[in-house]
Amino acid sequence: MIKQKGMKVGAVSLWLLLLLAERPMYGYEIIKELEKKFSGYWKPKTGTIYPALEKLEKSKSVTSKVEFMDKAPDRKHYAITEKGQNELAESMIHWSKMAEIIENHWETHQAVFRHKSEITKNDLAKVFANIAKSLQSTSSFEMNKIIPSAKKFSVKNPTEPVEFKFLYAKEKSKEGHDKFEIHLELEWNTKPSKT
Repeated sequence: MIKQKGMKVGAVSLWLLLLLAERPMYGYEIIKELEKKFSGYWKPKTGTIYPALEKLEKSKSVTSKVEFMDKAPDRKHYAITEKGQNELAESMIHWSKMAEIIENHWETHQAVFRHKSEITKNDLAKVFANIAKSLQSTSSFEMNKIIPSAKKFSVKNPTEPVEFKFLYAKEKSKEGHDKFEIHLELEWNTKPSKT
C-alpha cells in the first residue's frame, strides 16, 4: 500500500476498494474485473493483488469469508467494510484533487522538456560553454544550439536575478563503485521583476 500525505490508500488498494464497493468478489474475479476495466492496458498479477488484499484485510478495510467448494479450490470472498468505505471516500477526494491539478497544469507539463544522454567530458565542456555564451547574448537563444540533440525551441534571455540551484550527491552503485551526480537548475522570468 502506497502511503502519501493526505491519502490513506495507494492506487492498487483504491481500485480494490472501488471494485468491492460494487459487490463482494473473490480474488480471481477481482483480477478479471480489473483486466476488463483497464481494457488490457494493465494486467494485474496475483503477486500484486493478493498482498494488497491482505493489507486491506489487516487494516480492517475489507473482510473475507472462505467459500468451501466440493470439486474445485476453495474461494476467498472479499467485501468492503464501513472503515473501507470511509477510506475510499477520503481517498477519492484526494485523487480527484490530484486529477484536477494535473488537468489544470497540463499545458505547463507539456512545456517541460528533459534531456538525458551519455556524452564525453569534452562534449560536456562544450555544453557549458554554449550555456555561458547564450546567457551573455542579448536576445533569445535556441536550445538545440546548446545541446544539438535537444528539441528546437527558443528561450528568452534571462532577466536578473537568475535563480541558481546546484545539487550534488555521492552514492554507492549496485556494483559497489562510487557514483556521483550533479543537478544544475537555472530559473528566471521573462518579465523583469518590479522592485
